[in-house]
Amino acid sequence: MKQLTCLMLGLCLAGFVLAEEETAEKAAPQRDPQAMEILQKADAAIKAIDSVSYHCKSTPTGMATNFFRPAEGSVMMSGWNAGLPQSFFSRVNTSDGDGDAIEIEGGGDGETFFIIDHGTKKAYEDMDPGVFGSTGQALQALAMMEFVHDAPFDDELGADTVTLLGEEQIGDEACFKIHVVYSGGQGESTWLFSKNDFLPRGRIQIFRGPQGEGSVERYITDLEASPAMTASTFRMKLPEGYEQVDDFAP
Repeated sequence: MKQLTCLMLGLCLAGFVLAEEETAEKAAPQRDPQAMEILQKADAAIKAIDSVSYHCKSTPTGMATNFFRPAEGSVMMSGWNAGLPQSFFSRVNTSDGDGDAIEIEGGGDGETFFIIDHGTKKAYEDMDPGVFGSTGQALQALAMMEFVHDAPFDDELGADTVTLLGEEQIGDEACFKIHVVYSGGQGESTWLFSKNDFLPRGRIQIFRGPQGEGSVERYITDLEASPAMTASTFRMKLPEGYEQVDDFAP
């Protein structure tokens, strides 16, 4: 699978086992022709865009709630460079471990990265993406890297099992529902692709392991493909009265 250790875009479950334990006898690949055709169209459609903006809601379930908190907000991304979007910006509403609301924004232009905590009125900026700190996990929750990745659905197209589960409505979009079991025991996902433009409107990542089962569900609305963006979109704008801290975010 695509590397989930990518700071902004990967999902890191720490001690939670992501992949299912492989069985002694591995089942032969099962790829439904109709589902494969939809995946191929999705791959072509997403490669045809160079930037994206959207609204996203991310919800963990089961064991995943031990590692992730619900998050909702807006995302803008453009290009791909060495494991990260070339440029990205997100505004996110989430909560801390005590259930208190958190509002943050953050991003980068390929040269510098930043994160602003609107609760503490503190901002952090550095050339190292490590500046996001643990607070940046909320930014990760809404990032669907396939929109700008240079090989967006190679893992899905090479998966052991690809099946069409039917259709589902996401916002105003009627979507095909495709279930994927990745090769090498690397877990499962259910994708939702618009019947209109074949771009993704949702992904449910399913995790199974000795600790139990869980998932992270992400649904996308208000998607705009290849929107007009300027370089300033991805640079920090320090709000009046906020403190810029010369350190990484906690």
